[in-house]
Amino acid sequence: MASLRLLHSRHPELFNAFIVGSSREVNTSGGGFYVALAGGSSPPDTGPVLPDPLPPAGSIVTEGRGSGRPFIHYRLLVDRVPGGPTLVLALDLEKSTQALSLARKTVAVIQILSLALVGLLSVSVVRRELGPLERAANMADAIAAGDLDRRLRDDGAPSPVPGTEVGRLADALDGMLDKIQEAFRARDASEGRLRQFVADASHELRTPLQSVRGYGELYRAGALPDSESVDEAMGRMLSEVARMTKLVESLLLLARFDQSEEPEFEPVDLGRVVMDSCRDARAVEPDRPFDEHVAQGLTVFGDEAQLRRLVANLLGNVRMHTPVAAACTVVLEDFEGETILRVIDQGPGIPAAALPHVFDRFYRADRSRARATGGTGLGLALTAAIVETHGGRVSLDCPPGGGTHVEVRIPKLRNTSR
Repeated sequence: MASLRLLHSRHPELFNAFIVGSSREVNTSGGGFYVALAGGSSPPDTGPVLPDPLPPAGSIVTEGRGSGRPFIHYRLLVDRVPGGPTLVLALDLEKSTQALSLARKTVAVIQILSLALVGLLSVSVVRRELGPLERAANMADAIAAGDLDRRLRDDGAPSPVPGTEVGRLADALDGMLDKIQEAFRARDASEGRLRQFVADASHELRTPLQSVRGYGELYRAGALPDSESVDEAMGRMLSEVARMTKLVESLLLLARFDQSEEPEFEPVDLGRVVMDSCRDARAVEPDRPFDEHVAQGLTVFGDEAQLRRLVANLLGNVRMHTPVAAACTVVLEDFEGETILRVIDQGPGIPAAALPHVFDRFYRADRSRARATGGTGLGLALTAAIVETHGGRVSLDCPPGGGTHVEVRIPKLRNTSR
């Protein structure tokens, strides 16, 4: 009876209608709820036809109906009154079934619309995220056509979000293009230097060869009547041959430096090398004022022959490009783990426009004077190559007051004894 008491507390009108009414069935909710006393003899006017015997509580009864509704479903609640009849509550499930069907249709429509919306959003997001890939493909086509200035980050379109896969791809592609463009520029510059180098080397070799050929033709034509003229011509020819030999040796040395082979170095006392070179320079020009400040015991790891050539080139430039009265100062010192060599002269200096090119091969600030004094334009180029081979650096400066300052820095050999 607990279920009947709960029903009475929630829907008292059902029981009021049953007590007041005289029929065996009472329809109180438009065909929704039916209350009946089972066991009567007269058939019910409305509501379900109760089966006999009554089914258990909670069962669903299917009853045939006509007029377009072949079946109708009820859910029964059966309670037996002690000492009295059985009270039956029947709930028509038609509206519940209709509501459930409507809910299913509504959920199906919402799911279809949701899937369509998700699909549209997915297509939009995918197109937006893959847009940089399409631009990358177009840019690759442009690069294949020769346009190396295109960049994904600079093409005016929205940039990919940094940190994402597409963003990282864009950064990597732009970086790769920068390196490719830099490599092409370096290649073009190298080819330009090579063409200039070949042209300059051909020019430098052609001049002494023409001299040798001219003296040979003079001798063959009988234009050298006496032995004195022949000796003079032979002396000039040997001088030009010596100049060509020096030029070829310099070219071969530069070619070896360009091969980037691992050099065979050993500890070298740079102080002794500098002192020997200064004595040689003083012997060639005894009238030039020399000032030397050479620290002893400074050892570097290198090739002694190349280091001697380095110092000789620097002192030779002073001898060729400055008057004898111009003083020359040579300083060798140790500073913060580096051996520093300075060669300072008080000559006329180098024009400011020529300073960026002094270490280029075959470069001459004054071509006519350099050729007349026997220069090839390779001295400072060889100096820079030797210094680079020894892991150092070289710089040249001309202060406003005149003169030239050349500074060479080479790592000092550390003491590895234990």
